[in-house]
Amino acid sequence: MTPYRFRPNLIHIYLHQEEDKFLRSYAESNFLTVSELVRGWIHEVMKHEGYKINEPSLLKLESEKGRK
Repeated sequence: MTPYRFRPNLIHIYLHQEEDKFLRSYAESNFLTVSELVRGWIHEVMKHEGYKINEPSLLKLESEKGRK
């Protein structure tokens, strides 16, 4: 795991073969990874239920700071 990764927790789920096939296909057709798709769905459900979602900001790499 890189030090810049903010999501160190892993959730393991078991899917039926058709569910897995659908999720992978849907994510790919929307230019997402399956984890991005699932995280987005979770965030939408939480927002709908009134929870405030605070996304962590990305760290600036030292090499990028000097570019501006």
